[in-house]
Amino acid sequence: MKIAARFELWERLRQARLVTGDLLSAPSSTWYIRAMLGFAGWIGAWFILGFVGTSFAMVMRSAGAASFAAILCCGGAYAIFRLPSKGDFAGQFGLAVGLAGQALFAVAIFKELSPSISLGCFIFFCVEALLTVLMPNFMHRIFTTVAAVAALFYASVQAGLHGVVLSIVAAACAVVWRGEMRLAARAELWQPVGYGLALGVLQLAAYSAAGEAMLSGLHHGEADWLQRHGNDVGTALVAVIFLAVTVQILKELDIEVSGKEGIAIVSCMALIMAASFPTHGLAAAALILILGFAGGNRVLFGLGLMAVASFLSHYYYQMRETLLIKSMILAATGTLLLVARWGLLRLIPAKGGRQDA
Repeated sequence: MKIAARFELWERLRQARLVTGDLLSAPSSTWYIRAMLGFAGWIGAWFILGFVGTSFAMVMRSAGAASFAAILCCGGAYAIFRLPSKGDFAGQFGLAVGLAGQALFAVAIFKELSPSISLGCFIFFCVEALLTVLMPNFMHRIFTTVAAVAALFYASVQAGLHGVVLSIVAAACAVVWRGEMRLAARAELWQPVGYGLALGVLQLAAYSAAGEAMLSGLHHGEADWLQRHGNDVGTALVAVIFLAVTVQILKELDIEVSGKEGIAIVSCMALIMAASFPTHGLAAAALILILGFAGGNRVLFGLGLMAVASFLSHYYYQMRETLLIKSMILAATGTLLLVARWGLLRLIPAKGGRQDA
């Protein structure tokens, strides 16, 4: 974007009261720098935990001592994040201290509630949700959101609601990214939460793709129907959310859902969701992909694209059928996509009167 256009856009945003200050005071850190700082903070957190564990063994053995140390770490991280002028080093150090505080909270909770894993996970989810709101740091909010999603998922495994939790997180992710303009006034909160929810959706979808064997160790007693078919339920609900997002995007583009174009597009999307149902996780990856594409978010779009390729590869290499059957499935899927493209191009001519064969 040219400098003049950036100043013009910033002025319009300031008049709409979506931003404050001058353009030069806007954050200049790009997403890949934040990602590198996040990984560096994660490594630093492990070093801090190792120091605490070796030097103050009592902290790791007592739930009360671990809670006190966690409060100190999170309070110190909050103070660092609130500094009026901080460089990358201070931000990275605060991130490492904050992540160490989260780990100490987990140690304290599960030491105190070791017999009840579900209750401990739910309490940890509440702690992470609170830290997400309070900690004014981009990467820290992403980490706490992902941790909160994982804790809620494990808390629901005992009740067999892990598939429902996947759909709830997917719906929350769709609400955040499709309501990006409405939430722009609190972008410093909702943008990292949106990225964290997207990563959380893919994380839960990966558990779903891994199958019931990965979750069987957390079940006590005989599994009921919802526990055995939780992955199928979650995939079906995510597919419904995908179709709902598609309908909303069509309405924003002034395309009548009940018209010829709308019916054709929704039908093709429903056909793709039905074909992808055996590949657990593919519907969630497609949801992230369409959210990124519709919002013009390259990071989200790239994340969804990599997730689609990953889940397809996992499905292909985990299948127990012969190479001939796998090749037939791939050929049938490719043929289905080409037929859908051909039908859409015939029903919806390209602008300018030119149709692409």
